[in-house]
Amino acid sequence: MHKTLRKLWIGDLAALRAHLKRLDPEARRLRFGAVTTDDFIDAYVDTAFRLDATIFGVVIDGEIRASAELRGIFGGPSPDAEAAFAVEAGWQDQGLGSELMDRILTAAQNRGVARLHMICLTENARMRHIAGKFGARLTFAEGEVAGEMTPPGPTPMSLLDEFVHDAQGFVTAVFDWRR
Repeated sequence: MHKTLRKLWIGDLAALRAHLKRLDPEARRLRFGAVTTDDFIDAYVDTAFRLDATIFGVVIDGEIRASAELRGIFGGPSPDAEAAFAVEAGWQDQGLGSELMDRILTAAQNRGVARLHMICLTENARMRHIAGKFGARLTFAEGEVAGEMTPPGPTPMSLLDEFVHDAQGFVTAVFDWRR
């Protein structure tokens, strides 16, 4: 088994679409907060690589099996962002969500995000566990859980960490795209 956690690029559009379509109905509901169709996923992925989004994927044997997105939230007094995660059923409970959260936190840190938000349904115990593990403050209300974290500011080491991971990941992505 060959596993790589890397930033996803526009060349990964079809692979991201396939990954999200492989989510079973319950995983889709937990990821998007509602029942979703393939058409919904198509429309969602068509806008996935906007300038304010950073997307990471865990690529296992050439297929994206888990993903995480960091998206800017504009209009507030400070730079906020939201994180969202998806892990296919056969790959859950293997630490992929935690690995993705670590990369999301570094990306948020390096982008000067003041508050990182995560919203999930109350029954999404896996997401609540990951958020709590990384120190998120959790608030429960009306069937949802809101998590909030305050990433530290960027440091030379965090910037270098992201740069090295991006460089390695891009080289790997080029080989993935050639398959």
